Amino acid sequence: MERESFEDQEVAEAMNKTFIPIKVDREERPDLDSFYMNVCQMLTGGGGWPLNLILSPDRKPIFAFTYLPKRSRRNMMGIIELCDSVQELWRDKQAELVEQGQKIVDAISSSPSRKSKNVISTGTLQSGYESLKENYDSNNGGFGYSPKFPSPHYLLFLMRYFYRYRDIEAIDMVKATLDHILNGGITDQIGFGFHRYSTDAEWKLPHFEKMLYDQAMILAALSEAFQVTGKGEYSTAMTRTVEFLNNEMRDKSGGYYTALDADSEGEEGRFYTWTMPELIRVLGQEDAALFAYVFGCTPEGNYHEEATGRILGRNILFREHNVEETAVKFEIPADQVEEIIERSRKKLKEEREKRIRPGRDDKIISDMNGLLLWALAKAYRATNSKIFIESASGIAEFLSKNMIDENGRLLHRFSHSNAEIPGFVDDYAFCIAGFIELYQVSGNDSYLQTAKKLQSYQDKNFWSKEGGYYNTEMTDAPLKLKEYHDGAIPSGNSFSLNNLLYFAIVFGDPDMMNKADELAESVGESIAASPFYSLFMICGIDFAIGPSFDVVLPYNNMASNRKKMLKDYNPRLVLSYPSAGREDVANALIDSNKKIIACTLTECLPPFNSINEVIETIKKRNDV
Repeated sequence: MERESFEDQEVAEAMNKTFIPIKVDREERPDLDSFYMNVCQMLTGGGGWPLNLILSPDRKPIFAFTYLPKRSRRNMMGIIELCDSVQELWRDKQAELVEQGQKIVDAISSSPSRKSKNVISTGTLQSGYESLKENYDSNNGGFGYSPKFPSPHYLLFLMRYFYRYRDIEAIDMVKATLDHILNGGITDQIGFGFHRYSTDAEWKLPHFEKMLYDQAMILAALSEAFQVTGKGEYSTAMTRTVEFLNNEMRDKSGGYYTALDADSEGEEGRFYTWTMPELIRVLGQEDAALFAYVFGCTPEGNYHEEATGRILGRNILFREHNVEETAVKFEIPADQVEEIIERSRKKLKEEREKRIRPGRDDKIISDMNGLLLWALAKAYRATNSKIFIESASGIAEFLSKNMIDENGRLLHRFSHSNAEIPGFVDDYAFCIAGFIELYQVSGNDSYLQTAKKLQSYQDKNFWSKEGGYYNTEMTDAPLKLKEYHDGAIPSGNSFSLNNLLYFAIVFGDPDMMNKADELAESVGESIAASPFYSLFMICGIDFAIGPSFDVVLPYNNMASNRKKMLKDYNPRLVLSYPSAGREDVANALIDSNKKIIACTLTECLPPFNSINEVIETIKKRNDV
């Protein structure tokens, strides 16, 4: 629509005659995007992007639509004809249109309360699991059919369900989904990282855009899956993902850019796809034949253009055959197959670097960087590999230096050395989670203090008296909303529930526990009706049900004890340290020569002599 209409001189003249056109970057103003998407769904019965609204001068919505062509066709009004019609309507029926806009705002603001006091229960976990099973694609992994999104938070929930119930089917869904993603075209098999989604059910044909939040969420899922399964492929994918991020999306400031475009040279996927003559030229006839067999390449091409379905003679790389099948086909040892694949990959990467690269959205957004901080700390928790802690520390330094003021107020966007736009609830929730996770794996108390400061600001400026957090503290939108449903990534309220429970267990804080209860109750009826859309919130409910543990590690032998505590997967275990502000820990140890404290959400256990005693006690309590 941008190319067809908004860059067209005739359209521009018609629009400028009728409207004051305003283009909104939905990543810079997610609150406006959320509100007006609600409007579009109410007025049209559907939604999507491009999202276009016609507003009154006081910003009340009058009309909403997604795609419109330049001129009318096939029962679809064109944007030029729309301009003429709206100009006439505004002249003749202005009062009626303004009244209609107010009614829309009133209807959205008067949505019924969805509170429920029975949400923190194992029944909620069971409902979430059943909703995933119903949507699971047993042939290809993942959920739904096409287009198919990675939805890593579904996998995070399944691993918690597996941990509680030892349901093998749950972990099998995780492994099948991740394996298909890693072998599919949704993974960049040459330069690594993950494309936005798959246009087919088999993960082969991607929409080629790369978003930072997808890299973060998939990294988090891989980290936990590596802890659960020990599969080396997951650890390798984690390292490759961070290598891609550091090479292509990291700013010199330590923050990470928002996205890489799908298009280059005016064509989607041009940068990432290959013709057979190109493969032969770069790799030679023999290596090209093997590489093409492994990655599903054909002379006619396997890539169907997303918009038209045309075959373009180019190939997307996805794992069509494994190493063992290839070894049999070419009558060579498996290790030689792996050598040829890796040699070919490096050659193709070097060749690809000569191409015109896709455009890059070089905004640095706090919520996406907070999400990546959280995922990187998780990756360090799972592997103890320096690449993850170093990258995480760089984000933490960037956020602390550029995006957070002394009062705990967070800014949303950093671009060209300037930080602007007051933060949204996702900014706070994701950054708090990131600082909490980094504190747990580093023992650096400043990270916990930053998380507390941000949480205090969020509670003061975003909390709703009915429970839950509004998505903004700004007042220039017609209405503030509370978002509960997870989309491509979990909602800010979902992350906030998990954050509140961390503070509640570490500080024994009844106010935080009460807030967590109120937040869960405020979305309870919605979860009961559609658990599939609140699975990360249900991860928090799993923690609230327990048994959950905070283990306070002494600073002596900290790294060794932490490694032992984190060796096995336990999503209901958090770590903290006896910093100067932890008077509860000091008091608990004052009359004891024992050194280690462990607490649940309701009690602290008698002090322990060794980390092994703590691990054994937690294991027994979880087995009950």
